[in-house]
Amino acid sequence: MALSVLDELQLKYQQLSAKEKEIADYVIRHRSSIQNINIRDLSTLTQASMSTITRFCRKVGFSSFVDFKINLNREAAQPRDNMNVFAQTQHIYNEMISATAEMIQPELVQQVVRQIMKARRVYVYGIGSSGLSALEFKYRLMRMNITIDAISDSHMMLMNAALTDEQDVVIGLSNSGHTDEVTTALTTARSRGAYIIGITNFDHTPFTETTDLCLFTPGLQRVGDVQFVNSQLAIIYVLDMISMLLLEDEGMKAARQQTLDALYRMEQE
Repeated sequence: MALSVLDELQLKYQQLSAKEKEIADYVIRHRSSIQNINIRDLSTLTQASMSTITRFCRKVGFSSFVDFKINLNREAAQPRDNMNVFAQTQHIYNEMISATAEMIQPELVQQVVRQIMKARRVYVYGIGSSGLSALEFKYRLMRMNITIDAISDSHMMLMNAALTDEQDVVIGLSNSGHTDEVTTALTTARSRGAYIIGITNFDHTPFTETTDLCLFTPGLQRVGDVQFVNSQLAIIYVLDMISMLLLEDEGMKAARQQTLDALYRMEQE
């Protein structure tokens, strides 16, 4: 499946110049109205030369601004001005989930599952909200009898990384790809021979350069709503996919059921 214009903008964002990033930011914020302007209008609005806009379009995979605009207009977001907060939240969730499904490459997710299944130990690193996602993933995989730990403290992360080896899988979570603590720990773990998996929004960052395999998710700028604060929705969706694929293994499915039965018995006592 071909990536959308917005997906291409996100993945290549870190390779853009400062002025090109300003153009990308403007396009993302005003994508529903781009169809009504020409390259000269955009040049005025972004204070970028027309040659810079053309270079920007080529850098993200289009031959010209017209080509870029035609493809973007096909994906223009529905206006949400008249939606109440309930409908708006539903729309944002649907948009984020659809965008994540578009970006994900099934064969890479399957590869992640295979690496987890053959690992002796699995570690998940994340700071802040990503640390909470790491903890959620730990609880899920523990129930499948997978030896796993989630670490959100930078010092503990680095100490853990220094003790990993080639039998371990380390999963790093970072929306921005610029979480220095996680990147440093992943670099250390990789030097020890661990297999490194990343889940992030942007390609071509210090974070992605440390990974053996990376899954990309849409960022909050995709929804174009500054009030939306759930930065983990796309990551949780990816972790859901991984969890469900793991449960196709009968042994892991049986182990999860054993934990559920144990919890049920405790509640009945």
